Amino acid sequence: MKDGLRIIDCDLHVIEDGELYEKYLDPRFHAHMPEYLGWSPTNFPHWNVGGQTIPPWARDANVVGPQKALDAPGEDIYAPIRERNYDADSTIEAMDVEGIDEAVMFRTFASMLVSIDSLAGDVATAYCAGHAARIKPAAIVSIHDPELAAAEARRAVEEKGHVAVVLLPMPVGGRYVNAPECDVLWHEITRLDVPLIFHGTSGGASDDYAANRFRGHPNFRTLNHASAFPFELMAAMGAMLVGGVCERFPRLRVGFLEGNCGWLPWWLERLDGQWKKYGGGEALRLSAPPSEIFLNQCFIAMDCDEAMAAQVVERFGDDNIVMSIDYPHADGGYPNGIREFLALPGLGLQSKKKIMWDNCRRLYGFFGA
Repeated sequence: MKDGLRIIDCDLHVIEDGELYEKYLDPRFHAHMPEYLGWSPTNFPHWNVGGQTIPPWARDANVVGPQKALDAPGEDIYAPIRERNYDADSTIEAMDVEGIDEAVMFRTFASMLVSIDSLAGDVATAYCAGHAARIKPAAIVSIHDPELAAAEARRAVEEKGHVAVVLLPMPVGGRYVNAPECDVLWHEITRLDVPLIFHGTSGGASDDYAANRFRGHPNFRTLNHASAFPFELMAAMGAMLVGGVCERFPRLRVGFLEGNCGWLPWWLERLDGQWKKYGGGEALRLSAPPSEIFLNQCFIAMDCDEAMAAQVVERFGDDNIVMSIDYPHADGGYPNGIREFLALPGLGLQSKKKIMWDNCRRLYGFFGA
């Protein structure tokens, strides 16, 4: 609690350590176990996955400098946390510093692993079947094999208590989220009554990944991080809305996290305008404009310092926005994220209360007090 206000962070992170797959990977897939390579020159843990380095830029000399520039100001804050391997106790202590009552926990590097196009469906699913986070865990799945993804979603929610099912927003091996074969996954997530969450990564290995076009070119790290998260979320949102998924599954709650929200008014206006022009001739029909479908079923996350959120609220109201400080990532707001959020101009206190608490409860289905 901060200043008497209840707070749920929609998107905190675990930082996986080298023992993750040794401890938790199904023994049937030990032949495919990622090889932990230690802490990389870019100040990240990294792995060898079938000859591919994850994150792909972990040893890129051109990333070392920009990452040091990001990490240096907070090194005195994060070094002690890193020494504790980002354990649950240190996370709870960080939440107490910020005044966060509850948080939903997301993977960091495991999502990068399952972005590899060539993974067999069963191997990709095995990489998703995670370790026991202690703070409202969210389960990552992959559409390498949608039927296996549906089974893993069921296991994660019904047996392990996960509160959301998470997907990377980029295509996998040419399959995108509005492909008909993914309907089995959407049906299961709807039945489980948990949200589908799209959450990007700066370490995507997919061939069809927007930010990889910058690799090998000047200032890759800045362009990669600036573009990867919003670009891929925008495309996934278009596929879910215009591609007919939300239309076919009207009880499916969908969240688009860690890609900012300031672009939302323009993007929904663009989707509405293009649907008005072309939709009459499309094979799949929509019962409402994309923006209306979004407002009925979807949520988007803002950064704690994102002043553009005020314009989003002015255009669409304050019912569809949630918030995160993105701990423990160095580009997040910790240890002053909530203070920054509460100081944002243009957002009234009632809107801030909804964004910090009520909206997140509706997204995740937390209907208790």
